[in-house]
Amino acid sequence: MKDYTFLGKSNGKKFCIKGIDVFSYKWRTTGKCDIVLEPKTKRPFSFSMYEIETDSRKISFLAGKFDDDWAFYMEADEDDFIF
Repeated sequence: MKDYTFLGKSNGKKFCIKGIDVFSYKWRTTGKCDIVLEPKTKRPFSFSMYEIETDSRKISFLAGKFDDDWAFYMEADEDDFIF
């Protein structure tokens, strides 16, 4: 299990990572998944890794659901992530 930073949760309408609203783009699965810890309970979950590519950028993130909300994580060593 790598170190991941919890970016936040969304109801599926809007969520920005590095200034990109992830719900405005098609998510491409990388075929990878990893274990993340739910921030409050520290309970482990298996989330899939996705990529989004815009005209000028490509971002990778882990996403999955806690209850009815989407939750997003990014590798902790990403030095330039912006919400």
